[in-house]
Amino acid sequence: MRYRLIIWVMFFLNCLQCFAEPANPKAYLEMLFEKKGGYIIPSEEVDQIRKEGGHEQYGEIPYDSAAHLLDDLQLSRQDVFYDLGSGTGKLVLQVYMTTPVKRSVGIELSPTRWAIAEIARKQAAADEHVILGRDLNFLNQSIQKTALTDATVCFISGLTFPPDLIKSVMDRLSTLDHDVKVISVMNLPPHDRFRLIKTYNLAMSWAPEGVDVCLYQVTPAQQSDPALKKQNKKKKRKRELIED
Repeated sequence: MRYRLIIWVMFFLNCLQCFAEPANPKAYLEMLFEKKGGYIIPSEEVDQIRKEGGHEQYGEIPYDSAAHLLDDLQLSRQDVFYDLGSGTGKLVLQVYMTTPVKRSVGIELSPTRWAIAEIARKQAAADEHVILGRDLNFLNQSIQKTALTDATVCFISGLTFPPDLIKSVMDRLSTLDHDVKVISVMNLPPHDRFRLIKTYNLAMSWAPEGVDVCLYQVTPAQQSDPALKKQNKKKKRKRELIED
């Protein structure tokens, strides 16, 4: 009886994933973002981004390049994906619609770009491509203020990010008590918990000829620091209580 129930649960979850994915995800995303822009933002947003130590310049990873990465990563229902500097949200939506991740999150400081992502998210929800039990979120905030405690995969297209911001993100991810993969459109600075495991050459909006994209494995903190393991267990328990 229990075995039969497990089979039905697995079947149900597989069906949910099918409902989340449009028949042609690439064409659907092109439709969602047609003439939406996002490359040019108001001067006050430029000032805000520069005050945070960032840069207003914006580029995107094309659908086919992202698909190549995702095919290789083989994300599962246990994964939580973050795009740090998500712009108009195309990659976050692609991850949500073409993989079974539990949660796909975009972090973007520009209100203009965040608003475009939110419009796309609401349209996807109206079209029944956002489903119960799997979260799709866009947060209009600084990466510095973002809690990454549940992240298992992070994408950083941080060519214009200041070194201090990159170091802050790396330090926070290195304190987690679970495996994390980081995809970066740049070579990250040396860190004792980050190990480069693969390099791809992928086309980008600013470089159709291709650039090197690095995949890093982050060693879980508890392997070297029992105190951090205990601290992260408390954080995880608190997060689970909030979610319940």
